[in-house]
This record gives sequence, structure tokens and C-alpha cells, in this order.
Amino acid sequence: MKRLLKILLYSFLGLVGLCLLAVVSFRVWLDHEYRLPPEQRVRSQFENNRANYIQFVALLQRDPSAHYRVIDADGRVDGDGLQSRVVPEYQQLIRKIGAKNVMVRQDGSIDFALYGFGCAICSDSYMGVSYVPKDSKTDSPAGWKHTVVTSLDSAKLPQEHGAVATGLYVVPIEPDWFIFRFEYQE
Repeated sequence: MKRLLKILLYSFLGLVGLCLLAVVSFRVWLDHEYRLPPEQRVRSQFENNRANYIQFVALLQRDPSAHYRVIDADGRVDGDGLQSRVVPEYQQLIRKIGAKNVMVRQDGSIDFALYGFGCAICSDSYMGVSYVPKDSKTDSPAGWKHTVVTSLDSAKLPQEHGAVATGLYVVPIEPDWFIFRFEYQE
């Protein structure tokens, strides 16, 4: 009887330890995935890959089927939600740049999401590089218009309920190019 209780106790402690390890691992992964890098890292990433960004923009501007689309990390252009296609050139450039996805907007602007996290039931927070041509007509919803700021540091952005307020914040890095931070609070 005593031996059985000892086995049950060790089994229970092992199970509790595994559950605790799973919770801690998930939290560490979530912090790593959700935490945005310093603005300077994105700036350096742009400077190191500037030619690839310019080439990607040129390809997207020549491809009418890519307009107002999302291109995922595998170079897949999402068509109408039912059909998609992989474009090898996009796949190669998105990997060189290190983007999670690329969004081509109706106004001609292009967002390269490099860092961040979001889901259907949680708040979204992304950071990356944005190309906005001079002739761009920003007709997007008010919450997604570019708000030019001097810094993307959380403490220097508008706050709402103890977090960065919903919005699309940008810092200019050169003509037509910006570092962006997109926040959507649930």
C-alpha cells in the first residue's frame, strides 16, 4: 500500500512538473514572439536589404494580380481566399528580407511585416517596413492611416488602457520608406 502511494505521488509530481514546464515554455515563446524589437533593428534590417526591398516593390507594381493582396512567408499570393499561387520570385525575396508577410494595399502602399504577433481573439502588434509611393491616395479606414511619430517606442506612443492605442504609427527613414508599427487592441 505504501509503495503504491509512493508511485502515485511521484507520478503526480511528474505530471505537475510537466504541466508547469509547458506553461513556462509557452509564456517564454509568447514573450519572444510578441515582443517587438527596437526600432533601430528594423532600420538596420532595411539598410542591409534595401536593394531587395526595391526589387520586391518593382515586381509587385508590375503584377496586377498582386494588388490588394497578402503574400505569406512562402511567397504564396492569396487570391480570393479560395485560390492562391506561389510566385518563386516573391518567395526568394521574402526570405532574403526575412518578412512574415507582405501586404499590398489598395492605395499602392506595401507593408513588409518583419516582427510581431496577432490572432483572432487577441490583440495584434506588428513592426516592419512600409513603402508609400508619392502618388498614394490613402483611402483606408481612419484607424489604419499612417500617423507619423518621432519614435515607435511604446512609452512614446498614444496609450489606451495601459497599452499602445490602436493605430498604424510610422517613422520616416527616407522618401517613400517608413518603419511602421501596427497595433490593434481587442
